[in-house]
Amino acid sequence: MITVDLTKHTFKNDRSELRKEIINIFLNEVPGTGKGELTSKYNYVVMKKGDKEVYLKRPAQFNNGFDFTLNVSNINFNPNGRATSRPTHGNIIDDLILKKQTNASLYNELKIQIEKIYNCLNPDKADFNFGIGIDSEILLECIKWLFVEQDVTYWNYSGRAMFYSGIQEI
Repeated sequence: MITVDLTKHTFKNDRSELRKEIINIFLNEVPGTGKGELTSKYNYVVMKKGDKEVYLKRPAQFNNGFDFTLNVSNINFNPNGRATSRPTHGNIIDDLILKKQTNASLYNELKIQIEKIYNCLNPDKADFNFGIGIDSEILLECIKWLFVEQDVTYWNYSGRAMFYSGIQEI
Protein backbone atom coordinates (compact mmCIF):
# COMPACT_ATOMS: atom_id res chain seq x y z
CA MET A 1 0.00 0.00 0.00
CA ILE A 2 1.38 3.36 -1.03
CA THR A 3 0.25 6.38 0.99
CA VAL A 4 0.24 9.82 -0.63
CA ASP A 5 -0.18 12.84 1.66
CA LEU A 6 -2.43 15.45 0.01
CA THR A 7 -3.21 17.32 3.23
CA LYS A 8 -1.21 20.37 2.15
CA HIS A 9 -2.40 20.26 -1.46
CA THR A 10 -4.66 23.14 -2.47
CA PHE A 11 -7.28 21.90 -4.90
CA LYS A 12 -8.90 24.09 -7.54
CA ASN A 13 -12.15 25.93 -6.78
CA ASP A 14 -13.73 24.83 -10.05
CA ARG A 15 -15.66 21.60 -10.55
CA SER A 16 -14.09 20.74 -13.91
CA GLU A 17 -10.55 21.65 -12.84
CA LEU A 18 -10.86 19.80 -9.51
CA ARG A 19 -11.98 16.67 -11.35
CA LYS A 20 -9.05 16.92 -13.78
CA GLU A 21 -6.66 17.56 -10.91
CA ILE A 22 -7.60 14.46 -8.91
CA ILE A 23 -7.61 12.28 -12.03
CA ASN A 24 -4.14 13.58 -12.96
CA ILE A 25 -2.92 12.67 -9.48
CA PHE A 26 -4.29 9.16 -10.02
CA LEU A 27 -2.52 8.98 -13.40
CA ASN A 28 0.82 9.10 -11.52
CA GLU A 29 0.11 5.69 -9.99
CA VAL A 30 2.46 2.87 -10.85
CA PRO A 31 0.48 0.22 -12.76
CA GLY A 32 -0.10 -3.13 -11.13
CA THR A 33 1.18 -6.37 -12.61
CA GLY A 34 -1.71 -8.66 -11.66
CA LYS A 35 -4.36 -9.40 -9.06
CA GLY A 36 -4.10 -9.62 -5.28
CA GLU A 37 -0.64 -8.67 -4.04
CA LEU A 38 0.35 -7.68 -7.57
CA THR A 39 -2.24 -4.89 -7.61
CA SER A 40 -0.93 -1.37 -7.05
CA LYS A 41 -2.84 0.08 -4.09
CA TYR A 42 -2.98 3.69 -2.94
CA ASN A 43 -4.33 5.70 -0.05
CA TYR A 44 -4.50 9.46 -0.62
CA VAL A 45 -4.73 11.21 2.75
CA VAL A 46 -6.71 14.44 2.34
CA MET A 47 -7.22 15.38 6.01
CA LYS A 48 -5.84 14.51 9.43
CA LYS A 49 -7.58 15.35 12.68
CA GLY A 50 -6.41 13.74 15.89
CA ASP A 51 -6.34 9.97 15.42
CA LYS A 52 -8.48 10.17 12.30
CA GLU A 53 -7.45 10.36 8.67
CA VAL A 54 -9.81 11.03 5.79
CA TYR A 55 -8.41 9.26 2.76
CA LEU A 56 -9.25 8.18 -0.76
CA LYS A 57 -8.57 4.53 -1.46
CA ARG A 58 -7.68 3.18 -4.91
CA PRO A 59 -8.47 1.02 -6.62
CA ALA A 60 -12.11 0.83 -5.60
CA GLN A 61 -13.69 -2.59 -5.76
CA PHE A 62 -16.17 -1.31 -8.34
CA ASN A 63 -13.84 -1.50 -11.38
CA ASN A 64 -14.99 1.87 -12.69
CA GLY A 65 -11.60 3.12 -13.86
CA PHE A 66 -10.81 6.25 -11.89
CA ASP A 67 -13.25 5.40 -9.12
CA PHE A 68 -12.17 5.60 -5.50
CA THR A 69 -13.69 5.06 -2.10
CA LEU A 70 -13.75 7.58 0.69
CA ASN A 71 -12.61 6.27 4.06
CA VAL A 72 -12.09 7.64 7.57
CA SER A 73 -9.77 5.79 9.91
CA ASN A 74 -10.97 5.04 13.43
CA ILE A 75 -14.67 5.54 12.66
CA ASN A 76 -17.06 2.64 12.14
CA PHE A 77 -19.88 3.75 9.84
CA ASN A 78 -21.79 0.49 10.35
CA PRO A 79 -22.02 -0.11 14.11
CA ASN A 80 -24.82 -2.70 13.70
CA GLY A 81 -23.00 -4.97 11.28
CA ARG A 82 -19.65 -5.56 9.66
CA ALA A 83 -17.33 -2.67 10.52
CA THR A 84 -16.51 -0.27 7.70
CA SER A 85 -14.45 2.91 7.47
CA ARG A 86 -16.43 3.97 4.36
CA PRO A 87 -19.15 6.55 4.91
CA THR A 88 -22.14 6.23 2.62
CA HIS A 89 -24.43 8.99 1.41
CA GLY A 90 -26.98 7.51 3.83
CA ASN A 91 -24.55 7.82 6.76
CA ILE A 92 -24.02 11.49 5.94
CA ILE A 93 -27.74 12.21 5.43
CA ASP A 94 -28.62 10.45 8.71
CA ASP A 95 -25.96 12.43 10.57
CA LEU A 96 -27.19 15.73 9.09
CA ILE A 97 -30.79 14.89 10.08
CA LEU A 98 -29.63 14.18 13.63
CA LYS A 99 -27.72 17.47 13.73
CA LYS A 100 -30.74 19.40 12.44
CA GLN A 101 -32.98 17.78 15.07
CA THR A 102 -30.45 18.62 17.79
CA ASN A 103 -29.87 22.27 16.86
CA ALA A 104 -31.70 23.69 13.85
CA SER A 105 -30.02 27.09 14.09
CA LEU A 106 -26.51 25.62 14.14
CA TYR A 107 -27.52 23.23 11.37
CA ASN A 108 -28.49 26.19 9.18
CA GLU A 109 -24.95 27.57 9.64
CA LEU A 110 -23.51 24.17 8.72
CA LYS A 111 -25.74 24.01 5.64
CA ILE A 112 -24.23 27.30 4.39
CA GLN A 113 -20.78 25.69 4.55
CA ILE A 114 -22.06 22.61 2.69
CA GLU A 115 -23.32 24.91 -0.07
CA LYS A 116 -19.86 26.49 -0.31
CA ILE A 117 -18.31 23.04 -0.65
CA TYR A 118 -20.87 22.13 -3.30
CA ASN A 119 -19.73 25.23 -5.21
CA CYS A 120 -16.07 24.08 -4.88
CA LEU A 121 -15.22 26.73 -2.28
CA ASN A 122 -13.55 26.15 1.05
CA PRO A 123 -15.80 26.54 4.07
CA ASP A 124 -15.36 29.67 6.20
CA LYS A 125 -16.04 27.60 9.29
CA ALA A 126 -15.83 23.85 9.83
CA ASP A 127 -15.92 23.39 13.60
CA PHE A 128 -19.53 23.17 14.79
CA ASN A 129 -20.21 21.84 18.26
CA PHE A 130 -23.32 19.71 17.93
CA GLY A 131 -22.10 17.28 20.59
CA ILE A 132 -23.45 14.33 18.59
CA GLY A 133 -22.66 12.36 15.48
CA ILE A 134 -19.69 12.75 13.19
CA ASP A 135 -17.25 15.53 14.01
CA SER A 136 -18.27 18.47 11.78
CA GLU A 137 -14.78 18.98 10.33
CA ILE A 138 -14.60 15.31 9.34
CA LEU A 139 -18.19 15.46 8.08
CA LEU A 140 -17.54 18.45 5.80
CA GLU A 141 -14.41 16.82 4.39
CA CYS A 142 -16.38 13.65 3.70
CA ILE A 143 -19.07 15.66 1.93
CA LYS A 144 -16.43 17.37 -0.22
CA TRP A 145 -14.89 14.10 -1.36
CA LEU A 146 -18.22 12.37 -1.88
CA PHE A 147 -19.08 15.28 -4.21
CA VAL A 148 -15.78 14.78 -6.05
CA GLU A 149 -16.33 11.02 -6.25
CA GLN A 150 -19.74 11.66 -7.83
CA ASP A 151 -18.15 14.09 -10.30
CA VAL A 152 -15.55 11.51 -11.33
CA THR A 153 -18.02 8.64 -11.63
CA TYR A 154 -21.05 10.47 -13.02
CA TRP A 155 -19.50 13.42 -14.85
CA ASN A 156 -21.67 13.00 -17.95
CA TYR A 157 -24.75 13.07 -15.78
CA SER A 158 -25.36 15.39 -12.84
CA GLY A 159 -22.30 14.43 -10.77
CA ARG A 160 -22.33 16.07 -7.35
CA ALA A 161 -25.87 17.37 -7.80
CA MET A 162 -27.30 13.91 -7.08
CA PHE A 163 -25.90 13.82 -3.54
CA TYR A 164 -26.48 17.54 -2.96
CA SER A 165 -30.18 17.24 -3.80
CA GLY A 166 -30.50 14.64 -1.03
CA ILE A 167 -28.83 17.02 1.42
CA GLN A 168 -31.15 19.87 0.40
CA GLU A 169 -34.22 17.73 1.14
CA ILE A 170 -33.30 17.52 4.83
